[in-house]
Amino acid sequence: MASSALAASTREPAIGRDSDTRGAGRTTVSAKSGGQSARSEPAHSLHFPRLLGRKLTIRGGPAIDGFPNVKLLSRDVIAVKVLADAGSKAVTLVITVVAARRLNADPFGILAFAMATGWLLAVATDAGLSMHLAREVARDRTRSYRLLLDVVALRAGLAFFAATVIALLTPALVPAHWRLQFIVIALAQLAGGVLETVAHYFRGVQRSELESLIVIVQRGVTLIWALVVLWFWRRLDYLAIALLVPALVAAVVAMVVATQMSARDVDHSAAQHRLTPAAFVRNALPLGAGVLLSALYFRCDLYFIEHWHGVQPVGGYHAVFRLVEALRLLPAAVLAVLFPVLVQSTDAMLVKRVGAALTGVGVALALLGGVGASWLVPAIYGDAFAYASPAFAILCLALPLFFLNYALTHQVIGWDGQYAYLVIAAAALVANIAANLALVPSQGLVGAAISTVLTEVVVTAGCLYALSVRSGVLSRPAVSPRVEPL
Repeated sequence: MASSALAASTREPAIGRDSDTRGAGRTTVSAKSGGQSARSEPAHSLHFPRLLGRKLTIRGGPAIDGFPNVKLLSRDVIAVKVLADAGSKAVTLVITVVAARRLNADPFGILAFAMATGWLLAVATDAGLSMHLAREVARDRTRSYRLLLDVVALRAGLAFFAATVIALLTPALVPAHWRLQFIVIALAQLAGGVLETVAHYFRGVQRSELESLIVIVQRGVTLIWALVVLWFWRRLDYLAIALLVPALVAAVVAMVVATQMSARDVDHSAAQHRLTPAAFVRNALPLGAGVLLSALYFRCDLYFIEHWHGVQPVGGYHAVFRLVEALRLLPAAVLAVLFPVLVQSTDAMLVKRVGAALTGVGVALALLGGVGASWLVPAIYGDAFAYASPAFAILCLALPLFFLNYALTHQVIGWDGQYAYLVIAAAALVANIAANLALVPSQGLVGAAISTVLTEVVVTAGCLYALSVRSGVLSRPAVSPRVEPL
């Protein structure tokens, strides 16, 4: 199934949709002679950060459209994105740390439970719309105005539906005196999901710095408000409001900016891309299903822990998992910026180079985290969370795979491998559930951490197989990236 899905994605050239981009140059028609004359357009160099140490030259295609003062892969753009993601992860980590120290065990467990549930619902209601939007905009942003409106409208509608479901099901999930707090915290995660969808438009048009600016302001306001609440009132309902309001405002601001940009870039003479039911089912929904399955195997550990060991260990596992998520900000930022180029690449050269570099960083962080887990977790969260240190040490073993899989999954999706990604995510979920059932009852948090490592091994193997099939099928010489020494 993965093979057929990836093979079907070779029907279009990788950069642009015009057939005249094939070959070493573009064939043009001379107005004077009335005949065709071949001329080679200049090569366009894309500079990667020092982490990659190379220069990518694309010949035979037009320069990637961008804005005058922004280079797609300049060190500044990636640095800003890394800083924004680092700030976002740091805000979440700081709020988690302060909440762990200021709240009692039960409200902190409810906070972790609500954030995980809201995040899963946000992923479910994404339905593949975010990645579909970024991929289509990266190919041709001049025909994506209507697509942006269609995607965000559907995304907001699905989030509203999920909010209704949360309100109806919460009585069955948490005690009565925690229901309001649980609902508001989950709504904050849904609002953040809508913001993330709009942010994918900025990634598609290669304006990650705009996304970064909005996220930095939103997360900064959230941090200040949350710290004030935790310091003066120590109330979970006030904290929930502090998480919700900035996310809602940021989503509205991002949509206004994205709409203005899209309207300015639109080519009114060309047919606009639309999110038709057929396009949604064929291109977006498989992505959404794959992302949802990956989210389930990523965080369903909490539900197994809660079932067999109670809500307080959920808080401990959530706390150490936040540390791992903070370490994953580098690959997330790099791949957010590189995704348009991965969409346009026609061989695996770039993803190999990026994957190797990120894996090396992951290995270094895994060694540091694994060795220092016994003192790092108590130092951050307090001695009451020392019991979660072994789980953190094992989760650190998954960091190299986490980093590598960021690159591999983005390349699979960029090459229209949504069905392959769906199969990979389904296999990973089955492996994760089986491992959790076998390990969590007796091993608790450590068993959940081992399950995470085993699941990432399955993801890596599946992506490597899918990409090897795709690389074998895609052997055309058109617009082929070539690596030259700096």
